[in-house]
Amino acid sequence: MGSSFRRPLFLPFLLIILLYSICWTAQAYSNTLLLKSCNYQSKVSPGSQVAANIRRLVPELVSKAAVNGFAATTYGINKYKVYGRAQCRGDVSNAECRKCVAGAAQLLAKECPNMADIRIWYDYCFIRYSLENIIGKVDTDFGITDSTKQNVNDPEAFNKTLGGLFTKIESQALMPGNHKFLGTGQVKLSKSTTLYALVQCTEDLSPENCAGCLKFAVAFLPELCGNHTGCYWSCTTCLARYNLKKFFFPLNSTIILPN
Repeated sequence: MGSSFRRPLFLPFLLIILLYSICWTAQAYSNTLLLKSCNYQSKVSPGSQVAANIRRLVPELVSKAAVNGFAATTYGINKYKVYGRAQCRGDVSNAECRKCVAGAAQLLAKECPNMADIRIWYDYCFIRYSLENIIGKVDTDFGITDSTKQNVNDPEAFNKTLGGLFTKIESQALMPGNHKFLGTGQVKLSKSTTLYALVQCTEDLSPENCAGCLKFAVAFLPELCGNHTGCYWSCTTCLARYNLKKFFFPLNSTIILPN
């Protein structure tokens, strides 16, 4: 994993983006640690009630997410209450999901001990917990992003096709009954080149909040990605990603658009 830094962007509100270097080719079908964020200002005493609640919350997040692919829960009362959210990418198997959230929890216990505000992202899953009520609320103030270094040959045509693909899969993610809020698709750019894209929201969002989160993510990609052949942006409530290399597992709901 490469270095990371923060930079403010002038949007309707302050968005913190952490940029870092990842080998996209190697992670097409591998579960890569993308980033962990331990808020050292949230550190509590190991013997405190908050620390005890975190120790009870995290195993519950892991066990529920391992079964359902998602968990949003709390532990404790009043000012000691801890709110947590965990989710796996919707195309990932239950076995891979279980390994991902369990590994994330182990890493957090080791490297972010007794901290009440954390985020950790893997390619297949993430975990977030805080003393603030994060459940059901859109969180785009803190995101991660990365892109390939290669540019497309025809940016205008590429971005037009990409925009159409994102429109299709956003609609797919918001279809009634799609409780994972997941959309994936692909479109042939030429005989030898295919464009793949994926969007997803966390399951605790309302359809309206999911739509808003995805709209923000997709609209923000051009500023982040330029004309690169692959890019993604993810916060702890939604993500949007595209690449010319396949990065998601096959799903029956994949949309193939004509040239």
